Amino acid sequence: MKRFRSKKPRGRGVLTALLLVLLLSAQTVYAVRRTHPVLTITGQVDGEEYLAVPVSPGDELSFGWEHSFEHVTWNEYYTILSDGTLKLTSIAVGGFGAGIPAEMDCTYRYEDGLIYMEDIENSEFPEIRWIHSQTQVIFIAVNGEIIAEGADLPQRARLLLKVTY
Repeated sequence: MKRFRSKKPRGRGVLTALLLVLLLSAQTVYAVRRTHPVLTITGQVDGEEYLAVPVSPGDELSFGWEHSFEHVTWNEYYTILSDGTLKLTSIAVGGFGAGIPAEMDCTYRYEDGLIYMEDIENSEFPEIRWIHSQTQVIFIAVNGEIIAEGADLPQRARLLLKVTY
């Protein structure tokens, strides 16, 4: 007696397996993003993501600015803590003037033409918010590697930088 098999398309099993692999891969990527810290820059108003960079606790985040009135260099250095908080460890400025903190409770030193303010009290931030200027922001870097320059982000946008898990 001859047995008849159903005429199912043979590629159906392969397609199902492929879809399953893609689904599991997407879930893995999402899980990694949730468990490994990621530094993001997003719009404060619309939440649009402009930058996402993996980071680790202990990494150094730095900003290079040009002061809008004094036109001196202003660099800020933060350490990324294990909970994603940003600890301001040092500010380096080319001089003092309008809006530059000259009377902070910290240690001062002078090196290579810059005044460094270190050992800054009460300097932990859950996030950084600013209105972006493509001409005043020189760079944003992690461990000395530039991740964005001023022109990479939208002019006059209200931006939010934070580290999330």
